[in-house]
Amino acid sequence: MSLTVQHTRSAAGIDIRRINLLGRLERPEEIVELAALLAAPDLQPIEIVCFDADTLPPASIEAIAAALDRGLDVKVRAYRPLLAFSLLRLSLPVLPVPPQAPQSLLESCRAVALAGSANSLDKILAIVERLPPSDASIFIAQHVLEDRKNLLDQLLKVRTDYSVVMPQQLMKVQPRTIYVAPPGFHMRVAHGLVYLTHDRLINYARPSIDVLFESLAAEYGPSALAVLLCGFGQDGVAGCAAVRAAGGCVLVEDGSECNGANVLPDCAFAAGHFDHQLRQHGITSIAAAAVSPRQRTAAGALLDLFLEAVHEHTGYDFCSYQRGTVERRIDNLISHAGFTSFFDFQRAALSNPQMTQRLLTELSINVTEFFRHPEQFRLLREQVLPYLASFPLIKVWSAGCATGEEAYSLAMLLDQLGLLDKSRIFATDINSTLLDLAQAGLYPREVLQKSLNNHAVSCCCTHFPERLEDHGRYLKVAKRYRERVLFHHHALGQDSSFNEFQLIVCRNVMIYFDPELQRRVFGLFAQSLHREGFLLLGPSDGLTTLARECQFKPDPAGEHLYRFAGNLP
Repeated sequence: MSLTVQHTRSAAGIDIRRINLLGRLERPEEIVELAALLAAPDLQPIEIVCFDADTLPPASIEAIAAALDRGLDVKVRAYRPLLAFSLLRLSLPVLPVPPQAPQSLLESCRAVALAGSANSLDKILAIVERLPPSDASIFIAQHVLEDRKNLLDQLLKVRTDYSVVMPQQLMKVQPRTIYVAPPGFHMRVAHGLVYLTHDRLINYARPSIDVLFESLAAEYGPSALAVLLCGFGQDGVAGCAAVRAAGGCVLVEDGSECNGANVLPDCAFAAGHFDHQLRQHGITSIAAAAVSPRQRTAAGALLDLFLEAVHEHTGYDFCSYQRGTVERRIDNLISHAGFTSFFDFQRAALSNPQMTQRLLTELSINVTEFFRHPEQFRLLREQVLPYLASFPLIKVWSAGCATGEEAYSLAMLLDQLGLLDKSRIFATDINSTLLDLAQAGLYPREVLQKSLNNHAVSCCCTHFPERLEDHGRYLKVAKRYRERVLFHHHALGQDSSFNEFQLIVCRNVMIYFDPELQRRVFGLFAQSLHREGFLLLGPSDGLTTLARECQFKPDPAGEHLYRFAGNLP
């Protein structure tokens, strides 16, 4: 993090103090410094420019609000859409910086080149077998010993519907055909024909990757996609430069997955003549989208490949989410971000950290409010928590907590029943940005009226408005509750059990999962639930039948409330 101050003048001739923030504002001394700048006695307008942050600490937000309340002209220039959203929801003045128009590549992809040497064979096979039918021509150059028979064409024929040939001299290039460079020959493409030559070795190799890539750059220009995979030496580095200079797209494999054969991709990375460095699933996904007709929507096999690449790239597995929901959310993000094709969107999502975070936020489930489904909070107040009151320590898990309203509502309910001091509430979500907002405990004033309506139905918390501090522009959850809720990152579909709980609340989350993932999550809850504990699901989840199959028995106290009745392995 870096905080710098500069004095500038607006177009209207007004002196402005500009505070530039690079990185996340996390260091206590810089948070204090920003607060001091905002509390200065002069009334010179201040512009806070946030280049990299998705959120600001609560203390900084409060300092901005306090400066506004004493009449200071303060604006936040936000380069990250997530920061702009988080401040706008609290009625703070924000100047969102529109993202740069996304660069478009490969309006049509007529040729794909796959090349590598050691440890590249399996990668080539995996990429080719996931390529959808298209009119593109595919060219493959792999370093092999000249006295060895190359069986790559035979291996490919059983993995793809493309025609696969080891070409002859002056063979005409055809669409939907894969051309494998024969051992001992350089393969070039020119004027719609394949040329095979037994020229000198290029970078100790024949066939040479450089020769193939440079010829494709001249033949196809901005319609060529070049993929450089694992291997040794530097053959291919100059070819990548040629393809990129001609307007084509260059993908280089991440050397960390090459099992020691990382010299070639690392040399290409060091030279800088590439568009993206990706792992195998990312390369496969982008190559498949490249040869497909350009469209903005994500669906079918292309979406499957992309979600696999997202899992590989981020560790978050959305493959088992309800497909319709994922498609709608990705389409919404593509539209708002200004991309004209799914191909260009996924290139950004797999390489640009800002777009990656926006994707994760879009795919996360973040619909919540205080005392949502109030009849369920009444059930907890009247039936569940009085039963759990005999425990010396009550541990509660709010799973999929989003921005934290549910977790804080549970804390308020426990407080009313006199159980808060012997309770621990763990609130988890897959989205780190939402967890930051939840931990801050700051909410728009607009939530109060709806929360009051929910509270009236649930009859849960007397004097509910007093449990939210009124800061004028926004509301803040009282410190007593913020101290009792522990927010942690946790992915229900991937992470393991981390404690034993008397109450697990997971509402309107599993509805977005497919049945296989739902079963896995039920297994996680079975491992995490005390033998005398309760699981509360949402009214819209519709999981009664599956819950029974997973040995969760409905509790007679109320609907969507379960006890685990099975035996753990």
